[in-house]
Amino acid sequence: MTMAIRRGRGGTGDGWQVSGSGNQINTGEVKGSQVQTHINGDTAASAQLQAALSKLAELNAALDTHAPQLANVGAARRAAARIDEELRSPAPDRRRLTETLETLGLAVGSVASVITIAEGLATMIAGLFT
Repeated sequence: MTMAIRRGRGGTGDGWQVSGSGNQINTGEVKGSQVQTHINGDTAASAQLQAALSKLAELNAALDTHAPQLANVGAARRAAARIDEELRSPAPDRRRLTETLETLGLAVGSVASVITIAEGLATMIAGLFT
């Protein structure tokens, strides 16, 4: 990852600029107005990823709530952790996510409310690759 950090000299009014790998932050003079810009890749993809991570958090809460009823709570939690790790990686692996979702489905068993959340998560993850 390449990142450049530059700071303006006193009296020039240049302020700060930090940029690199799809991220950019510009800040004006501290004494005057400040303008901040944050660009992080594809906004639609970022929104989809955040939605998937939110659904994953909902799934983790459901795993806690319904733990005694799950077919294999340990396997379900490990699968959820692997999905989280993969979604947060720079380049999520579709095959690994698909296999882990299948493992999650088996570990959940027949708890309808958890199955519904897991299916929603699977749909959101599929949307990341379309």
